[in-house]
Amino acid sequence: LRADLVSVTANADPDLKQLSNHSATKDNPYVDPRPYYKVILNCNDALKNFQLMRDDFRMSVDEYNKHFSDIGALRSWIYLQLGIQYGSVPYITDPIENVEDIKNLAAHPRISFEELLTKLIDFTEKLPYKEVYAYPVGNPLVITIDGNNTQKIFICKPFVLGDLYLWNNNYLKAAENYSKILNIENNNTNINIAFDAYKVVYSGGSAYNDQAVRYARYQDESSLLYDQGWKTMFSAQNTNIVWNSEFFWGIPYSSSFKPGNPMIEFCSPLYGKYLIKPSQAAIENWNAQRQYSGIPYDARGKLSYETTASGPAITKLIDNVTPVTNLNKGGKWGIYRAALLHLRFSEAANRDGKTKLGWALLNIGIANTFYTGTRSATGSPTPISFEEINTMQTPYPAPYYLDARNNNDYKSPWYRNTGVRNRAGVTALDISLQNDMIGLEGKLIDEAALELAFEGNRWPDLVRIARRQNNPAFLADRVYQKL
Repeated sequence: LRADLVSVTANADPDLKQLSNHSATKDNPYVDPRPYYKVILNCNDALKNFQLMRDDFRMSVDEYNKHFSDIGALRSWIYLQLGIQYGSVPYITDPIENVEDIKNLAAHPRISFEELLTKLIDFTEKLPYKEVYAYPVGNPLVITIDGNNTQKIFICKPFVLGDLYLWNNNYLKAAENYSKILNIENNNTNINIAFDAYKVVYSGGSAYNDQAVRYARYQDESSLLYDQGWKTMFSAQNTNIVWNSEFFWGIPYSSSFKPGNPMIEFCSPLYGKYLIKPSQAAIENWNAQRQYSGIPYDARGKLSYETTASGPAITKLIDNVTPVTNLNKGGKWGIYRAALLHLRFSEAANRDGKTKLGWALLNIGIANTFYTGTRSATGSPTPISFEEINTMQTPYPAPYYLDARNNNDYKSPWYRNTGVRNRAGVTALDISLQNDMIGLEGKLIDEAALELAFEGNRWPDLVRIARRQNNPAFLADRVYQKL
């Protein structure tokens, strides 16, 4: 609500309206930082007790490394959210035995956001276990329970580090951590996972790559698919291949016990109170795009909200394989996914002098962007030599090296990568942006509004770029459009 993609409905209470209008008073419960600190203090308590359990041999060193790192990274992520929303905050790492002390937050000294980032990076880098997956397959914590798999309930540590470095303007370190996730499945013996997982690929007729915007009939907008393709990333269970090829951190909500999916209360006109809705600015963003087929809007809009008798209603946050009813209020909170990773990695690469790479991941993919060889009459690559094949890769060292080389006999890990916009079927942005760092940075944030709308990233994105460019208008102008 603080940003420009979500507005309140007539049903919203004064507290939500204050948030949306940037007029929140001190007694507004949504601006109370104490709920954050309750979780942080629980983390502090767990970290202390993990150390005690390790010291008296109630926990093995391996268990300690994984559990301590898991909770430690989660605490760093929560502190990052606090810093984004509040700027200077108290940084408390010791357990507080008396929960009443949380009422005295104002008495704790605050540190600046810049100092907070430094402390969080230092702490998170020193965690003893920083792999992409918190617990490998075979660990007793990786199970399926109540229809949901637990592996991706746990935080993805390299993404947290990548974000911390990105906010701190250390682009190479950010890219190194993001790259670790991008390439984590390259050597998987299941070639569909190796080629498709987290790589933002074109639709290839498999559940592993069914994340593209799709139509039953080309150029027929009435044939947009709602039960296949892009929308199913949000409705599928976390045991589903479609979900797992895109997401690497998300929290499932069960319909069998509380809390259920809390966004139903906010978003649904039928089964909730319908308190928030897409802003007109969000809708206009989608309507300003054009698809390759000539359809004059971005279909990701239609797949993210619906028009109802009550008004436009956000569906992305409440989509579920079992439709929502009064008796079924399950769902998921998707936090980290591949498209977000590609846009963040592109942001880092762009700032680190690899603007063409950022353009490629945003628009048409690695092979299509970097290939300079022979093409067919329809424009498809038809390499006639190894030299031409070798142009289907980025000409940069790690962490910016991505190999998309392929022909009829050979496939590299990134050969199916198609770009965020291409996966959505919308036209590529002008190639002049390949040499325009500031211009591309703005376009990456614009794309995030189209691809990631309502997922909780918009306000942080606007704040981060406004800070980096020392340009408050980057944030203010967009929020003003909503107001």
